[in-house]
Amino acid sequence: MKKLFAIFFAGIIFFAGCGNENPAELKTEKISPTEAVVTLEHDGKISLSHEVMIYSNVSGKVLERYFKDGDEIAEGQKLFKVGSQETETEILQTKAALGEAMTKLAKATAQKNPVEEIQNEIYELQERVKFLEEESAAGMIHAPIAGQIGIETARLGETINANETILAKIGRTNPAIVRFEISAEEKKFLEANAPKVSLKFSDGTSYTKQGTLHFLNDTTAEATFENPDELLLLGNTVQIKIDGVKIPNALLVPESAIQQSDGEFFVVIVDSDKNAARKKVSVGGKSGNKFIINDGLKAGDSVVIENTTQKSK
Repeated sequence: MKKLFAIFFAGIIFFAGCGNENPAELKTEKISPTEAVVTLEHDGKISLSHEVMIYSNVSGKVLERYFKDGDEIAEGQKLFKVGSQETETEILQTKAALGEAMTKLAKATAQKNPVEEIQNEIYELQERVKFLEEESAAGMIHAPIAGQIGIETARLGETINANETILAKIGRTNPAIVRFEISAEEKKFLEANAPKVSLKFSDGTSYTKQGTLHFLNDTTAEATFENPDELLLLGNTVQIKIDGVKIPNALLVPESAIQQSDGEFFVVIVDSDKNAARKKVSVGGKSGNKFIINDGLKAGDSVVIENTTQKSK
């Protein structure tokens, strides 16, 4: 989620009409397009690099997990068993019935009684066990590569769709990556620049190594960081800072003009007749003490940047 340094204005009162004894004085600024060098900030989570997705070839429920989240995994190691508890129960019941049939066969043979019917029963039970065990084995999932398994994995009892549900991801902790969401507009500007990518931890301290930026699609980017000392811990939330993004024809408004309410952003504009109106805007990156307005304003709009009320004499 993009971090925006919004300024809250609460309780701004606008007075319309000539009869008010204490009219509000509104200080405005007319906005015009200009090239801006901005800083973008986004929150993201530390993830594995060079990830391999783990799927099941069968549908069913997760019956077993053979690892702990974040474990180092060997190639070929058992990870999950996916299937039906009914199938597992039937295997046990059929094996028990097979054991009873074998006992009957032994007694009948000792007593020299006919055994053909019992032998047929044993054959059918053996074939049923073989079929059920093959079905059960198809749901045994092994690691295709060695590496560290992620911390967002399928849980016991979770329903899995064959070749569709991602059970887990295996990858590397060095380098580490941070994925975050961007807008299509941001992607366009980032691709046209060579921005500087850095990382801050939740306590505000900075990671010493610089990152490199990649795009997974139009709305998702990832920053890659070398992590030889494993200071970047899987699953931790961090802040990505992207400096030096040049944006032509940007519409900039001072941070004092930005209002925030219920997660949405607003400015107050004043028309040529001095009528004030609150308008919703989409806020982008920051350039100095000004914010880029992605949507909601146009060149020439006059934005209220300060309001003071005259004192009564």
